[in-house]
Amino acid sequence: MAVCIGGGGESRDQDLLSVAAEIQRMLEAGGYKPLPVTAIGKSLSMQSHLILLQNAMGLIGVIQSHHKFFKVTEIDGCHMVSMNGVPWLGPKLPPSGGQSSTEAKCAPDLGACGDPSAASGRGGNAVLQGLPRGKALEMMGELAEMPALQNTLQEIARLLFVAPKKTLLVSEVGSQISQSTRSFLRSVKLRVAQLLQCFPNDFALSGQGPATAATYRHTDLKQKFAPQPSAMELNSGRYYRLLKLGADITERFEKARAITAREVQTTRSSILFVDCRSDAERAVSVIPNSVPAASVLDAALAEPQLVVAYCCVGAHSADWCEAQADGIWAYKMRFLAGGMAAWAHHAGNLVEPLKWSPTTRVHCWVRELAPFFPVASSGFEVVLTEAPTPPPGDVFSRPSDMRHMRLRNLAWEVRLRYWPSVFCIEAADLQTQLASGSGNSYLVVDCRTPEERQVSTVAARGAVVISADELRMRALDYINAYSTIVTFCTIGGRSGIFCKKLVEELVEVGGYQDEGQADMLRRKVVNMLGGIASWLHTGGGLVDVQGQRTSLLHPWCQAFLDMFPLEGLELVFDECRPVPQDALSLIACKQACGDKQEAFPQRLLQMCSMLPPEVINDSLTRAMESCAGYED
Repeated sequence: MAVCIGGGGESRDQDLLSVAAEIQRMLEAGGYKPLPVTAIGKSLSMQSHLILLQNAMGLIGVIQSHHKFFKVTEIDGCHMVSMNGVPWLGPKLPPSGGQSSTEAKCAPDLGACGDPSAASGRGGNAVLQGLPRGKALEMMGELAEMPALQNTLQEIARLLFVAPKKTLLVSEVGSQISQSTRSFLRSVKLRVAQLLQCFPNDFALSGQGPATAATYRHTDLKQKFAPQPSAMELNSGRYYRLLKLGADITERFEKARAITAREVQTTRSSILFVDCRSDAERAVSVIPNSVPAASVLDAALAEPQLVVAYCCVGAHSADWCEAQADGIWAYKMRFLAGGMAAWAHHAGNLVEPLKWSPTTRVHCWVRELAPFFPVASSGFEVVLTEAPTPPPGDVFSRPSDMRHMRLRNLAWEVRLRYWPSVFCIEAADLQTQLASGSGNSYLVVDCRTPEERQVSTVAARGAVVISADELRMRALDYINAYSTIVTFCTIGGRSGIFCKKLVEELVEVGGYQDEGQADMLRRKVVNMLGGIASWLHTGGGLVDVQGQRTSLLHPWCQAFLDMFPLEGLELVFDECRPVPQDALSLIACKQACGDKQEAFPQRLLQMCSMLPPEVINDSLTRAMESCAGYED
């Protein structure tokens, strides 16, 4: 049966608007920080690239044609794209303020350290006057770093702390705050209740309207308040990761054509939905007016203007479209990009297949895909049956391989930038050595936080695994007791820096002043390239604090969720947790990694004058094994 879904047509303007919407999602997922045009181009979906090609328009042209939403600022020859009406959150602008190609003046920035008084020499809250109403709620993670906002929260906390039961009516709070606090709230266009809603771990709101009361939750006065991201912010990150996953999974289906959930929901064309999922998935919910793929007849394909196949995230539906690519109705067939997960992100309607009554329950196929669906507070309930249909090996293997490739690129970028003088070991090589029975000669050092180690660590057969703090306390004893000490963290950044500092300290104060002894020490204390992510990609296992096998892992922060293999891993992570400060430089490194075109060995050669010959040899050897061929 075909169904007609109302909305606008599939015109050129709508196609370009879908590209602009994807750019907007990228900026939202990155906390509204400006992105280089080159980075956006590399992250665009295949569908968007096809639209640009069909309309003979470049990325800059699309951005300029939607100047109400975006602006392009040139900094040192690099074109940076940002959202209109949002304070500048990118690199510090030159004294001229940068040259914008879409408007003469850039948006106001937050200054060097998020302090409004530091921006462009302007004082107080004047820099925030350009914020549109409601934008401060979306940017609360950035604004929370401003001293003015922290002072506002501390003043409100003090008022509530001395009140009976630490509770006051919000109207009373508003009447008792200082003039400077009232001025700040006015500048960011926020009411007291709106501000406190962003900090539910610290303040509780009850009642409605004039009777709304605020309660301070803690037994002491906090000095620093961290906001909890809204469901919209969390879903933006999840949806962005879903788009990347969907592109990786469906890339091999060259003949299958995608259509987005938004395009489906806004088209006037009549549509036949084809459900390519298992019976267990369909039993929970289906898209209205859909038929199982096994029941589709050729006669049913003739009536609708569009045939949209869907599954959980796009793998089975793209495969189905690929199989139909040579049929007479292939021109009207599309697969739903991101599948049911994307449909839920766009608040698409779902019904129970037997009752045909509306429902908010949706099956996620396998537990590894649950984190790609909207958060529970969005109104959808993600369901997983007791015995889900196992995915075919090639469904997850391809995207996992692509993730591994990106991880290797990032690992090399991190090494060259932060610890080029440290020797490294491949995770696969270490696993081979441990499997051969040489584990007792290795000491494995987990440089991650206690919170991460509490979930799991590497299953290093026969080797002792300790923390970085334990190694620091007895460094000389451990170095004398083991032939090789291997450090690791999430992707190799923190452990590489730890390894570098440890060797430097031991050379300085530990009796390794002789060049031969220092060289021996550098070869003895090595870092695992790619960290625990590489360990998992190469077949390594995990154990919990009791030493029992587990599939649980703490990924450190959201930015590195797409570095791990998809299958057989359950990531344990609080999405509301702020980004750790020591992760910011590595996140920037990850973003920069995709912008560099030259081969890693070429960049290594540029650093030769600063490195010992043996380190150069080690680095080039490993680069030749892991990077594409080069002619130098």
